Amino acid sequence: MNKLSGDISELVKEHVQGLDPYAEVILLFPQGTGMHEDIQIYVLSNEKVDFRLEQQYLDAKYQVELMSGQSISLYVYSKVDWHKQLKDTPIYQKVSGEGVYL
Repeated sequence: MNKLSGDISELVKEHVQGLDPYAEVILLFPQGTGMHEDIQIYVLSNEKVDFRLEQQYLDAKYQVELMSGQSISLYVYSKVDWHKQLKDTPIYQKVSGEGVYL
């Protein structure tokens, strides 16, 4: 893990994972050299995902973006939906295989 990914990881732990220590938080760093590729954060919550919960995570994501200067995409799913509905999708495979679990 390089310095940038370490710094982002710490900020995500503080701001995003701090909202719910029981949620799984997975980071997916860009593999290419594209200048405009976002870091992706996947939050797998034990709760049902609703507007209120998603807003809390978006507010935390904005804090991480401001402090790091990095562009970040955020995806919030309930663990049940993630493991049942998305398990056969390419993004599920990519996140499971290449993601950094915090």
